Amino acid sequence: MKYLYIAAGILIILLLLCIIWVLCHRYRARCLVRIRTDEEKCRDLNKAVGAFGFQYDICQDIFYSRRDAWQREMGYGRIYDEHAIGMGMLIDCEPLYFVYNKKSYLFELWKGQYGITTGAEMGFYVSDEVDTEHPERLFYRSVEDEEMLSMRFVLRKRGRILMMRDEVHWWLTGFVLGEHSDAAQLAMEVSIGFPNYGMRNAFYEALLRAGYHKENICVEGLCIRFGFTKPHTCQPKHCKLRIWWVRWNNKRRCKKYLRVTGKFVRTIDRVDYLGMCFPGLYRMLGKLCRYPKKKRCKPGCGRRCRCCR
Repeated sequence: MKYLYIAAGILIILLLLCIIWVLCHRYRARCLVRIRTDEEKCRDLNKAVGAFGFQYDICQDIFYSRRDAWQREMGYGRIYDEHAIGMGMLIDCEPLYFVYNKKSYLFELWKGQYGITTGAEMGFYVSDEVDTEHPERLFYRSVEDEEMLSMRFVLRKRGRILMMRDEVHWWLTGFVLGEHSDAAQLAMEVSIGFPNYGMRNAFYEALLRAGYHKENICVEGLCIRFGFTKPHTCQPKHCKLRIWWVRWNNKRRCKKYLRVTGKFVRTIDRVDYLGMCFPGLYRMLGKLCRYPKKKRCKPGCGRRCRCCR
């Protein structure tokens, strides 16, 4: 019995030492975060999320997709929307299909909860096949550089502006880490600039076919503006129990993230603190995705192909 008490005492002492070490380690991490400059934090953060095709905007405290993101090679199809919930995404999607210059185009909008981030997206895709009856059955590739559009959106949550994005892009996005939202709480103010009147008119007709009313669409020159609050197109169907589980899990993770990093306000400080507490975090992020490097043409290739750009 005496040895049992001794063993219990040793375990208690070890437990107390572990608790003290954790507290000291976290205190030291908080101190290091306050000492490090924003330039150092942005450099490390962008290096970590760069493997996923994203960058951090310190001015708006959001993450956004780069033009050269690896997702550009993946194209887009209806199957992506149908399986988004499997990756913790509860989002509204608005696919808008139209035909122009003997090609099928897809301009799609998304907004909602992406795991532990609230965000919105605008993507532009094209297919050489034409199927006016069932355009959703086609698989679309990302548009080339010369086909990218001038895109702009403002994302609001119950009237409060979460972000504003404005860029010539093929996939314009923005994500707020640690913000939990239902897709119905979000509203997008969308503005798109087209290269000519033919494409603009084709997209305008796509909005009308999807169910948008003329009085809710503003046309100014080559630009079209409209609001995306409630989707007009058919949404992927999922079990209500699965939707509840994903929503509960996302909300729980958001609360845990905010609780653990509660000493800080900005995302750049919160993530830097996590990296200090768990030094292997950034290294792990870099190893999660091993995407193939872009192929290079052989010396002397005179073709203007994407891999040479």
